[in-house]
Amino acid sequence: MGPGDHQGVFKARRDAFLAGQDHHKITAVIIFKYEDIYYLTGFFGKDSGSILVLSPEKTYLLVNFIYYEEARQSVDNNTDVVLYKDDRLNKAADIVSSSKISILETDGGDISQNDFSSLRKKLEKTGIEISAKKEMLKPFRMIKETRELDTIKEACRITDLAFERLAGLTAGEMAQHDELSLGNRLEGLCMESGGSGRSFDYVTASGPGSSRPHYISSHRQISGGILLMDFGTRYNNYCSDITRTVFVGRSPEKRLKDIYKIVLEAQLRAIDACRAGIRCDQLDSIARKYIEDNGYGGKFGHGLGHGVGLEIHEGPYVAARDRTVLEENMVITIEPGIYIPGLGGVRIEDMVVVEKNGCLNLYSSKKDFTFLI
Repeated sequence: MGPGDHQGVFKARRDAFLAGQDHHKITAVIIFKYEDIYYLTGFFGKDSGSILVLSPEKTYLLVNFIYYEEARQSVDNNTDVVLYKDDRLNKAADIVSSSKISILETDGGDISQNDFSSLRKKLEKTGIEISAKKEMLKPFRMIKETRELDTIKEACRITDLAFERLAGLTAGEMAQHDELSLGNRLEGLCMESGGSGRSFDYVTASGPGSSRPHYISSHRQISGGILLMDFGTRYNNYCSDITRTVFVGRSPEKRLKDIYKIVLEAQLRAIDACRAGIRCDQLDSIARKYIEDNGYGGKFGHGLGHGVGLEIHEGPYVAARDRTVLEENMVITIEPGIYIPGLGGVRIEDMVVVEKNGCLNLYSSKKDFTFLI
C-alpha cells in the first residue's frame, strides 16, 4: 500500500473504529500492539514500543528516535507523529490530558498490569477514567478489505511457487540439506519471488520429528522418509501459511500412507463445507469427526485452523471452543493432522477466503501423495 493510499484507507479505518466505541464523542483509545497500529496508520514498527492515541479530534503516534523518520514517512496527514525520549507513558498521558475526553479505553491484552496502573495514576488528577476492553480491533481485522485480500493472495502465490520448486527436487538433492538449511532454502525461494522474510518460525520436520506439531527444527539430515514442512512468507506486512507433507527417497509403510489419505480427505471435506454462516466449531467438527471415525481421534490434538492476516495467528480460531460465525472475506487456514509418536505425523494446510456460498482456496500446489525419488 503506497503513500498515495494513506488518506482514504487508514483514516476510514480509524473513523469506523472510533465510531464503534461506546460514547465515542468523549472517548479516546490508546493502542500498544504494533499490528493494530499499522492497521490504523500505515506505520509498521515491529517491537518498536510505539503508542497510538486516537481521540475524536486528532490521532497521535508516539515513537522513539529510531523510528521517527520511518513513522513520518508512513502515516497520513491526519496523524501527528510525536517523539518521546524517556517515559512514553508520561508523553501519552500528557496528550490524553490535553484532549476533551473523559474516558480512555485500551485493549487489556496488550498492556501490562504495571503500565495500566501507572497510566491510571497519571490520569487520576485530570478526572479521566481509563478502562480495559478485550480484542477491540478483532471484529474489524477479521474481515479483510479488497486491498488486504489482494496482498494475502500474493503472499500465498509466492509461497505456493516456493513449494512447487522445492517439490521438483530429487531425493538426492534433498539429502544435501538438513532441516534448518531446508528451511533457509524455502525462505530463499519465497524471497526470490517477492516475499520479505519468514512469517513465523518454520517447521521442517523429518522422520519421527514430524509427530510433534510445532517441532523445533535441527541439523538432522534429510535422509529419507516422511518430511513435514510448515512455512510461509510476508508480503507488504501480511502473512501466508502452508503445510505440505511429502515422502523422500523411500516408500513409506502402509500405515503412513493410510494416515495421509485420512488427513487429506478430512481437509477436503472441511474445505467443501467452509462458507459464510457456518460456525468455527461446526467446521472443526467436520474434519475431526472424519478422523475420529477412522480411529485417530486422539491423535488430532489441535484446532482445525486460525485466521491469518497481519499476524500469523489471529481471529477467528477454527476450533471446538470457538462459536464465531464465519463471514465473507475472512481468511482462515484449514489444517487437520494426525501425529503418531515414534512413527511420524501428517498435516496438510491451505489458506482460504470465506465466501457466501463456499470458499476460495489460495493455494494450487499439489497435495496428493507426493513421493520424491
